[in-house]
Amino acid sequence: MSTRSKVITGVIAGFVLVLLACGYLYWTGAIRIPRSFSLEKYDYSELTEYEPETFVPDLILVNNEHLIGQDYDSDIVFYRDTDVLMNSRVVDAYGELSDYIRENLNDRLYVSSTYRSYEDQERVLEEEGEEIAAQPGCSEHQTGLAIDCYVMYHAGMGFIDSEAGKYVNSHCSEYGFIIRYPQGRKDITGFDYEPWHIRYVGHPHAEIITSYDITLEEYLGYIKTGEWYRFENYVIGCCSEDDIKVPEEFAGHGLTCSRDNLGRVIIWGSV
Repeated sequence: MSTRSKVITGVIAGFVLVLLACGYLYWTGAIRIPRSFSLEKYDYSELTEYEPETFVPDLILVNNEHLIGQDYDSDIVFYRDTDVLMNSRVVDAYGELSDYIRENLNDRLYVSSTYRSYEDQERVLEEEGEEIAAQPGCSEHQTGLAIDCYVMYHAGMGFIDSEAGKYVNSHCSEYGFIIRYPQGRKDITGFDYEPWHIRYVGHPHAEIITSYDITLEEYLGYIKTGEWYRFENYVIGCCSEDDIKVPEEFAGHGLTCSRDNLGRVIIWGSV
C-alpha cells in the first residue's frame, strides 16, 4: 500500500471513529442535537374565569425534581379482564394499541410493569438499585400513566428489535402515548433511552411532543403561564392553579384540564 493510500485509509478510519463516538454520546445523552420548536400563538381578546368540573392527570410531570407524595391519588382500575392495574385514562388507548399489534402484526403486547404504589416503588428501588430504579415519589409508575411493555422474546432494549417495538416507538403518539425517555435526552429526563416505556399524555400533546422530537419536560417548559396556543384544530393554554381563566369564546366549550405538578393547569380543547 502506498503512503498516500495509507493516509487516506487513516483519515477514513478516523472519520468513522468520530462518527461512532458521536453516536454513542448521543445515545447516552452526553450530547444533544438542537431542535427548533414553536407553536402558533392564539390571540384572544379577553379572559374569563373558568371552573373545571374535573381534572385529568394526563400532563402531570414526575421526575427527580418534581415528585408526587405518598398520598397521591391515582384513579387505578384493572385493564380489561386481567389483573393488570393502570390509570383509567390509559385503558382504552392502550387497548387500541394492543389490538392493532395483535390484528396487524400478528403479535401480542405484554405488560411488565404499570401502576406501582409508593411502597411498591420502595421495593423496586431496593431490588434494582438507584442506577436503574427511580426514588419513591419520582416514578411515573405511581400515576398509573406509564407502561413498560414487551413482546415474546423481545423485552427491555430488545423490544425495539421487534416489529411491534418499532411500531410502538413510531406510532404510539397516535394513541396518546409518548416514548417518555427518548435517545439523547438523559440530561433532561434523568433516564437513558427506554424504548419499552410509554407514557400517556393524551391528544394533542402526544402528537406535538413526538412530531417535534422533544420531551415532556421541554414541552411543559415551552408552554408559558397566561399564554394560549393553536395546534391543528386544538387550542392549548396555561394558567396558575389559583387563577384559572380561559379566552371568553371558549368558556362554554368542553375543555380538558390537567395539573402539571408545576403549580399550573394546562387547558385544551378542540375548536
